[in-house]
Amino acid sequence: MCTGLSIQSEEGKWFFGRNMDIAYYFRQAVMIIPRNYQYQDKVTGNIVTNKRAIIGMGTVIDNHPVLADAMNEVGLACAGLNFEGYAYFEKEPIEGKNNIAPYDFIQWVLSNHETVEEVKQGIEHLELVDCPINDKTPVAMLHWMIADKTGKAIVVEKTKNRLAVHDNLIGVIANNPTFDWHLTNLNEYLHLTPTSPKETKWGERTLKALGVGAGTLGIPGDFASVSRFVRIAYIRSHMPKIEGDGQSIAQFFHMLDYVKMVKGGVLTDEGLEDFTTYSSCMDQEKGVYYYKTYENNRINAIDMHKEQLEGTNLKIFKYLINQDINYQN
Repeated sequence: MCTGLSIQSEEGKWFFGRNMDIAYYFRQAVMIIPRNYQYQDKVTGNIVTNKRAIIGMGTVIDNHPVLADAMNEVGLACAGLNFEGYAYFEKEPIEGKNNIAPYDFIQWVLSNHETVEEVKQGIEHLELVDCPINDKTPVAMLHWMIADKTGKAIVVEKTKNRLAVHDNLIGVIANNPTFDWHLTNLNEYLHLTPTSPKETKWGERTLKALGVGAGTLGIPGDFASVSRFVRIAYIRSHMPKIEGDGQSIAQFFHMLDYVKMVKGGVLTDEGLEDFTTYSSCMDQEKGVYYYKTYENNRINAIDMHKEQLEGTNLKIFKYLINQDINYQN
């Protein structure tokens, strides 16, 4: 389970990121994939050369980088979220299509494109193939949110019926069901408001709101995907004006905290605790990747433009999990 978000500051800058909700660690770390880095396409066997530098959270499996969320050097960003029960990938390559594995989709998006419109055009010729990276790692069932630094965003979903591209005008994403279903479901929550209801009379009795926040009565508070989608869409639609990078980043993480998963709240079918292992926020203008972890809620920052963005080797940064406390006396 996961939640994704895109917001804009008063200065017109865009920020993109997500909560990674999962019951285990996948050896994740922030990495930079430079221009000219090469990897093997597991579907075709061809060697692929990275065209644009990328920074994001991911892991390396059999010397193959796999990204969970990332942005490239020109500010295009993408995140993959669980889409279990709905995602469908072709069993064999489709002739006449650009066939890739789903775990390479983020790298394909960010290596080859600068804008959402370019991605839309590229997807017309794309096919996603169920080709595991090795015999121990099944293909993850995902859908994706993509956003560029103009704020334009889309959601890409491959189901049994089609490879769909949805314009994302509300700037959020969660998990299943499909994105268009989530949008329709928002109509059930038109009554939600950040202001308290005015007093009214029922017969001879005057009724008043029982405290601040009564306008949000009925908003779902559980951890389910449908509920998290409603909550993050509501809080984004009523987001206050934010100025400067510091306020923007703080607001972004507070909004993700509103839908985060806490240990003990949800158990998987295997009896594991599902929780938000990390939250990320990407400054799409400056190329800075911010993140905090479940164990360490200090915000960490990595500026991709302070690193070498051309070469043949990955750069992997230590994933910080020990709590960092600022003692003031």
